[in-house]
Amino acid sequence: MAENLQQVKKRIRTSNSIAQITKAMEMIAASKIKKAQSAVEKNKPFADRVKFIVQKILAENTDLALNSSFVGISKNADRKLVYVISSDKGLCGGLLANIYKQVAATVTKDDYVVTIGKKAQNFCIKNGYNVKASFHMGSSFPQYESIFPMLKIMNNLYEAKEISSVEVIYTNFKNRLVQEPVTKVLSPVERDENFVNKGDHVFEPSSKEVLDKLIPYYFEASFYNMLMNAYASEQAARMSAMSNANENAKEISASLTIIYNKSRQEKITNEILDLANGQIH
Repeated sequence: MAENLQQVKKRIRTSNSIAQITKAMEMIAASKIKKAQSAVEKNKPFADRVKFIVQKILAENTDLALNSSFVGISKNADRKLVYVISSDKGLCGGLLANIYKQVAATVTKDDYVVTIGKKAQNFCIKNGYNVKASFHMGSSFPQYESIFPMLKIMNNLYEAKEISSVEVIYTNFKNRLVQEPVTKVLSPVERDENFVNKGDHVFEPSSKEVLDKLIPYYFEASFYNMLMNAYASEQAARMSAMSNANENAKEISASLTIIYNKSRQEKITNEILDLANGQIH
């Protein structure tokens, strides 16, 4: 009986330790989400403005697509380049499983793949995808300059006429409870059929030259926004997973404490009965 009580007591201590660790991880993830949301809000005006100007030029000049691989339909090749964004670490609920399903449904073995995050890298290599390059996601908020070597791969493959389009698989952050795995086309830039052409603008020296200069910023702003969404989604999923793990650890600790108290009380009662029986004899 004494040995069983010691085992239960040890399990109670273990559960309490796990509850403390998961609570700390939950709080860290929550603080990182706040930073991510703030960065998304600060980046949004620039990204929206770049997108507006690009769409305005495309809406007013329907023939510009004929002179650019990045706009309209490219006929360079049949294969595409796919960026897969995941986390470097686990403990984030079903986020990784959803990304893996999205990859399996979207990417073929002939496509080029660039992974961002160790988990995506391991999955794609294990399943035989054509991985051209891999980058780490990191545990801190992604910096803007980190996207330049990532996008350089896209530019090089376009120049070599090896790809016809570029897609990005990532987890879109809707709120702290909902994160949705999505696949979005980064290139070629498609005309937005719902675009509302507001205001009169004069582009100098020409619309085409402005578009050519603006396209790199369009890709940068769009891609960085996806990277920030993926980072925020990772932290939100981890916060939710750690919250559930913390509650489960507390429940286990509470149930084990009840078992421990009952066993201890039973032991004391038996000792009293043995003592009483000895006195009677």
